[in-house]
Amino acid sequence: MSVKPMTRRRWLAGLLFSLVALPALAEQTATMLLYQVKEPGLAPYSSRILVTPRYMRMDDGSAQGDYLLFNRDSRTIYSVTHSDGTVLEIHPRPVTIKSPLPLHMGEAEVPNGKGAPEIDGKMPHRYRLSVNGALCYQVVAVAGLLEDAVKALRAYRLVLAGENARVLPRIPADMNEPCDLALNTFAPDWQLKFGLPIQEWDPHGRGQQLVDFNAAYPVQRSLFVLPPNFRHYTPQAMP
Repeated sequence: MSVKPMTRRRWLAGLLFSLVALPALAEQTATMLLYQVKEPGLAPYSSRILVTPRYMRMDDGSAQGDYLLFNRDSRTIYSVTHSDGTVLEIHPRPVTIKSPLPLHMGEAEVPNGKGAPEIDGKMPHRYRLSVNGALCYQVVAVAGLLEDAVKALRAYRLVLAGENARVLPRIPADMNEPCDLALNTFAPDWQLKFGLPIQEWDPHGRGQQLVDFNAAYPVQRSLFVLPPNFRHYTPQAMP
């Protein structure tokens, strides 16, 4: 049976639409944060964060390298390593222990100085965080900027805090530091309470600075899928 000219054109148009639409189904938008990280003795490097309603991914900006995936629904962290084909899983657990050291935490806002620029119409503010009278951390943050990304980062750090608390009893008492205990275990979202950090650093020179962001960044959905056939394990299974 022959196809009438008008029907044929409509059929071809529908086929063309389908072929164009297929790649689009694999795309979505995410909030993208790009930081430049500085550590003593290392060249600065990039750290990219992609946030969707269900996931947060951390990588170096490459789709092929190692990455960390945080499932916001289950609050599970997956650390993917391609070289050995493994996925380290960190599951949420509450922090139920007390700090082995007293932690007297204080915070103070520091003037930004004249001419500090607004970001997305919002003014950054700088804060100094101290524990037991010693400076631990400084952060420049913007309240109200990309709040869902801040929420994802806070949830992620709380899961890390639970894992830190699990191993804390194994750490010799003389190796515990008040700043580390506060920022990584007992107040892990402290620097996020002021908004999105655009710059943060500690007294030892470790820190990062926001160099780009995009609230509607196009990404492939495959970036938020764990590789098949990789071996999964938990920290408890590590020697």
